[in-house]
Amino acid sequence: MGNNFYNSLFHFCKKPPVIAMAVLVIIFAGLLVDVSNAGGDNENFYIDIIRFDNVAKTIHQGYVEDMNFSDIIDSGINGMLRMLDPHTSYMNEKDFGELKIHLQGKFGGLGIQIAIRDKVLSVMTPITGTPASRAGIQSGDQIIKIDGKPTAGITIDRAVSKLRGEPGTKVTLTIRRKGEPKDMEYSITRDIIEIKAVPFYGVIDSSIGYVAFSQFSEKAEAEVGKAIKELLKKNIRGLVLDMRWNPGGLLPQAVDVAGMFLPRGSLVVSTRGRSLTINQDRDFASVTDPVLPMTVPLVVLVNYASASASEIVAGAIQDWDRGVIVGDTTFGKGSVQTPIQLEKKYTLKLTTAYYYTPSGRCINRPENSVHGAAADSGEGEVSADTAGSDSAGKVKNTSVKTKTDTSRYLTKSGRTVFGGGGIIPDTVVHQEIPNVAIRTLFGKDLFFRFANIEYARLKKNNRIGGGKIAVDDEIVKDFYRYLDSIKFTYESFSQIQFEEFKRRSELVKDTAADSAAQRRMVPGIKPKWTDREMEDLRKAARLIDTLLAHESRRALADNEKDIRKYIYEALLIRHYGQDDETYYRWRLADDPQVKTAIRFLTDKNVYAVLLKPRAVKEPTGSGKK
Repeated sequence: MGNNFYNSLFHFCKKPPVIAMAVLVIIFAGLLVDVSNAGGDNENFYIDIIRFDNVAKTIHQGYVEDMNFSDIIDSGINGMLRMLDPHTSYMNEKDFGELKIHLQGKFGGLGIQIAIRDKVLSVMTPITGTPASRAGIQSGDQIIKIDGKPTAGITIDRAVSKLRGEPGTKVTLTIRRKGEPKDMEYSITRDIIEIKAVPFYGVIDSSIGYVAFSQFSEKAEAEVGKAIKELLKKNIRGLVLDMRWNPGGLLPQAVDVAGMFLPRGSLVVSTRGRSLTINQDRDFASVTDPVLPMTVPLVVLVNYASASASEIVAGAIQDWDRGVIVGDTTFGKGSVQTPIQLEKKYTLKLTTAYYYTPSGRCINRPENSVHGAAADSGEGEVSADTAGSDSAGKVKNTSVKTKTDTSRYLTKSGRTVFGGGGIIPDTVVHQEIPNVAIRTLFGKDLFFRFANIEYARLKKNNRIGGGKIAVDDEIVKDFYRYLDSIKFTYESFSQIQFEEFKRRSELVKDTAADSAAQRRMVPGIKPKWTDREMEDLRKAARLIDTLLAHESRRALADNEKDIRKYIYEALLIRHYGQDDETYYRWRLADDPQVKTAIRFLTDKNVYAVLLKPRAVKEPTGSGKK
């Protein structure tokens, strides 16, 4: 392995004898394991490891300031991981604990969703059937104290750690509620809080069954199975499986859920990796008979936030022509992460494989495996088990794919599908996005904040009898008065651009300008106006400001229909909570993707045509599979 390696080991041995012996044992044990598995550049690899150690040791011994060496090592590790894909991460005990909660779908706590609103810890919604809900905690409540200690300035992480705890223990909340004359105290006993994988299911229009499927936690299979069985008792004509916004979760659950719609023995997904210590070259097939009879038509809803395990299920259903996929192209997260315990306090969540659908597609988008990427859609597949094949066979062992796959693949019936960019729906139906003015109101959470105030007034005036809410002109006027009270102004893109022009033209003083940066400006860039020109510019600017202000006010007035809709939604959540059936049914009634799904499921001819092969123009540079 070369003299340099052994010389470096010699330096280690200058440390205290016990440490030196431990280091030698660890290094040689690691070498014996890894040399048998690594390629031909072993010596360079270990020379680089020693180089890393030398830099760390030199910093520790000679840097001018005293540094926390643990932080330095953590920075070095995170620097290594930045060279990998965005889904690989190095986790401490707290991070890994949060991951387990996400995957297990349960924890000890009260059952509330919280956020910081107006600098106050606030309840967004209580979860139905939890201690908080039973105690009477309401959406919009402000948590002023936890166990007698003020929450002013508290972070969300700190609040969560105080609210969670062992089931059976108590926590006291001091609640401030709009419309109540004084603060109220609630003593609540913590319990096991289970995050539902299926927060809602029911029969919607035209006797169509609907299942909202939000995550692949440990109980996903049980919850989805129960929902389907209950809906079948009601003689549904078809089923909508809604996996929009589902970020994924456990791979075994993805296989089991897909198996509820496919014949026993159907290939669901394959995984391919390069590790010789972790076997990732595996095929996963359904092991049970389908829960939903093959004669019952199926539509799967997906969008750009449907990722990993959601894509496995959607891809298998599409490749076996079991149902129609509707919505937007999915996220394209086609990789498998394996948690590897490094020591007691730290875990490496390492990307170890890519997954492939039954037709052979690797759904991973190139940008989701780009070295140095930093974004993550969610936890995706985390395996103790873990995601190709030709149209009905085995996939080639090409586990590392970072280039866009433009190849054409075939489903069971011969329909053409494409890889390299998530699951492309059989019918694309884009979800409507509110315009910029409405998004600005959402960005400042103004509908929720207004509803928290308005709800108390409406309830006091007995205007919410039986949960019926009507957003009339008076409520809309209250909303505009509320916007005025908080001095809200909507700046259009034109206004933002014009303000920038005024600063650069020195029509207004640039108070945010960096004086050092100003001094570095290239000579001649700053405009030189005569006094007459400056006065004319100021007059023109005042006129333009007036016109643009009118445009901004008109932007809100022109969207009053949407404003009424979102005021109603916020009041509905305030009254029922976000996981109530009433809220779900209201949302679904005006959902264009759900309406499309119902239309397909109630028209047998249209449904059959969608699952038949059609002539598809092949992308440039593709090759048949």
